[in-house]
Amino acid sequence: MSGPAIEASAAPEAASAPQNAPERPRLAHLDVGRGIAILLVVIFHAYRGFLNAGTAGAGSTWPLLDYSVYIFHMAFFFIAAGYWVPRALQKGRGAYLKDKLATTWWPAVLWSLIYILINNVMASYVNKAVPMDDLWRILFFPALHFWFLGVLFLFFLCMAISRNLSFWLLVAVVACGLVDVFPMRETFARYCHFGIFFVAGAILSTNRSQMTGKGWPIALVVLGATIWLGFDRGIGLYSGWLVPGGFAGIILLLALAQAIAGYRVGQVLGWIGQRSMPIYVLHILPMSAARIILHRVAPDLNLDLRILIVSTSGLVFSLIGYALAARLNLLTLTGLGKDKSRIAAAN
Repeated sequence: MSGPAIEASAAPEAASAPQNAPERPRLAHLDVGRGIAILLVVIFHAYRGFLNAGTAGAGSTWPLLDYSVYIFHMAFFFIAAGYWVPRALQKGRGAYLKDKLATTWWPAVLWSLIYILINNVMASYVNKAVPMDDLWRILFFPALHFWFLGVLFLFFLCMAISRNLSFWLLVAVVACGLVDVFPMRETFARYCHFGIFFVAGAILSTNRSQMTGKGWPIALVVLGATIWLGFDRGIGLYSGWLVPGGFAGIILLLALAQAIAGYRVGQVLGWIGQRSMPIYVLHILPMSAARIILHRVAPDLNLDLRILIVSTSGLVFSLIGYALAARLNLLTLTGLGKDKSRIAAAN
């Protein structure tokens, strides 16, 4: 892999650790990293909402920031997901697949359907109506921002079929290069682009990496160069040329997460990171509502303030929705998590 490597030093006892070793403790700074990444998702979805509505204006730094963040923030979620796969597979292929169906495939399908129905009911208020034709496609290609869960589920399936990481790394590298060789739809470009990050996460886990973000000064240079060249030349976000920058951005995010993990802000971000899944699923609906209201009551408001208001609405109402679902023991049914009763039964 080109670009600086994420620190993968093994724990002293790793060499003698048995295959069925107890599950390693949760890494607090990974939750902090998820918190940072999901905030970036919410903020830049807010920006893109105004951009797609034609109300973002011109002459701001937001396009450059948007390009920069999209190089690495979704890649971080893939590498974090891949990191826990080897341990999850130790519970058995059946239990692993059942868990991924419930926590990845089901929310992607359920919420794709809900969003599409709401989108069509409110068609006159949204930026772009999603057609109801071929609704069955969401079973395989979830709609809207749920593409992430669809891609992730396919990667989970691949790991259930074969645990040969060397093979999957080769496949991921080849697929990554195909994006720049053959013209393809964005749907398939995502599969090709993000696979290498997912496999990298699994490899780091196998080597018992603590994912500390060591080497961040070099990563800063690599990410800066990638942004400068990519944005200036209009390189697509799923191009293989941006992969080094993606890994560099992940290293920087991990370094920042580890640096602040022991502080109050880190604890808050870690708490948010543990709820990144429901935030990702739910945030678009309240943000769309907030954007519509702002357009009616304050159409001339500064773009920065509009993004702040809309993204805050998305975050707050997502957390409220998650809390209500948890209180009513509906997390499993709604695909937003696991109910306490089911967790207790599993243990």
